[in-house]
Amino acid sequence: MNTKITMPVFDNNPLFAVLTPEERVLLQQTASVQTFSKHQVLYKPGQPANKVFFLLKGTVKVTVHAEKKDIIKYVVRPGNLFGESCLTGEAQRRDFAYAMEEVAEVIEIEAQTLLSVMKRNFAFAQSLLHFLGERLRYTENQLEKVVLKDSKSRILEFLHQMGIEQGKRIGFETLVKHNMTHQDIADLTGTSRQMVTAVLNQLKRSNVLYFNRKKILFRDLNALPMAG
Repeated sequence: MNTKITMPVFDNNPLFAVLTPEERVLLQQTASVQTFSKHQVLYKPGQPANKVFFLLKGTVKVTVHAEKKDIIKYVVRPGNLFGESCLTGEAQRRDFAYAMEEVAEVIEIEAQTLLSVMKRNFAFAQSLLHFLGERLRYTENQLEKVVLKDSKSRILEFLHQMGIEQGKRIGFETLVKHNMTHQDIADLTGTSRQMVTAVLNQLKRSNVLYFNRKKILFRDLNALPMAG
């Protein structure tokens, strides 16, 4: 167990800020830091759901397999939990988690320890419930977009949100460094890879943005056309 990594996480992350020193030590005693390489599976359907994961480094995608392809449920970035379904009574995994970058570093925490701490610390239980609620609302929002918006609108909205959440301002431009393929974006927006490519190429021709495999440069994020 690498205490130099774990203790600052439990001290500084808002989710764990309400823990007592004794509770932080308790979590640390049953936690371990694991490293995964790109495309490596962290867990898959059928495996016991007995651990919750906290991402320290890299990016992880959580997917379900349907009609011979992976459908991305959500993408996890550093500072967030995933695999939390075991806290709601799920005994076996029903989805996959893959590392998306060259290195993904996670803290694995025993679910029973988290549940024990939740029972003794109401504020911590509320924090976790709020987190679970936010994830549920995100999933519902994604479903609503698929039902109510056309493909182009969903892709444009996804790009705009990516710029807001991951972008770094460079003058009037916004740079997003990423590791997502066109297929990943298609899976997240419920569209096709061909549609994602077509929309990106159209925006590139219009000089709204520039992109390659590792980055997207928005000329002016606020000028991104938002289809109805």
